[in-house]
Amino acid sequence: MSEPIYFSTNSHPISNPTTQIMRVDLDGGFTVNESIPATDAAKMVLGLMKQEWLADAQATKIREQEEYINRLVKAGNYLDECLLSIAGENLPAKQLWHKAKEAKP
Repeated sequence: MSEPIYFSTNSHPISNPTTQIMRVDLDGGFTVNESIPATDAAKMVLGLMKQEWLADAQATKIREQEEYINRLVKAGNYLDECLLSIAGENLPAKQLWHKAKEAKP
């Protein structure tokens, strides 16, 4: 078994509930727990980052807005198909819809 890693006030530990995965030093360097293979440590750190991001209120609001936008696009596409069957391609509303969908925020 490897020696435990002791942390000073000059570093920040990254841990899951059972294992200290690594520490990040204030100078940007890091030390990985030697008992964990590097690929597993990377997976654990990314998992913790994802967990934190999913729990973030702003990220939750962003996901909700993305879902809302997707529903609006689906509804717009459906209406676009309905207009195509009724009025053809040259209807101004259809042209505006296609222009709005192509615009990038």
